[in-house]
Amino acid sequence: MAAALNERERDPLAVWPSPRATTILAVVLLLGSLLLTVSALLHPLLPLTASGDLAMIESTPYWRAIHIALLYGTGMIMVGIWARWCSAERGERPGLAISFFLLGVGHALNGVNIAYMTGAGTLFARLAAGGADVAGVYQATHLFAVACGRLGGFLVSAAAGLIALTTGSRQDEPRWLISVATVACIAGLLGNIFATPGNPLMLTGIGIMALWQIVTAGRILRAQR
Repeated sequence: MAAALNERERDPLAVWPSPRATTILAVVLLLGSLLLTVSALLHPLLPLTASGDLAMIESTPYWRAIHIALLYGTGMIMVGIWARWCSAERGERPGLAISFFLLGVGHALNGVNIAYMTGAGTLFARLAAGGADVAGVYQATHLFAVACGRLGGFLVSAAAGLIALTTGSRQDEPRWLISVATVACIAGLLGNIFATPGNPLMLTGIGIMALWQIVTAGRILRAQR
């Protein structure tokens, strides 16, 4: 990271974005990744049946709050991840641009699943608790949202592999951090392909990449001092 900052001093084409913008993006990435991680850990495991899901949603008083936090955490990651591009060496930037574009699209698709549970899932649970027969509609629409989440998890896992390949050529990049991205790719793809619809293992890549993001944001902030 320090080498990239020194390069900006020598190369007039590398002075954008400013260190302040990079710092702000890194803070957003750090906070978003922490918010996503904590919210995911507090998320109850759904039984993955229409009646069971609706009953659990209705009996979880903080259900909507968790999903609002997940939504904002997801959006913050999509914005803040570009802090790593801002602090990248010139040779890394094309690969990271592709990687972060894929990662952003993946998080946006997973955000569809989160948004569904924030709005429609909460409403369906309330209607079901009042005696309305909405289980069939919930199941059909939820499966659509879950499919969006599966595709999102796949794209984030693929992006993790590209990130590992791109950052692997950098001398001051910790080897273990590159390994984290590699594991996010491999484990993420396996979980995404073989997990049953709605199982959290579909999003393994997103979870492991949160660790990469937290460490990367911290390294950028330390380098900016």
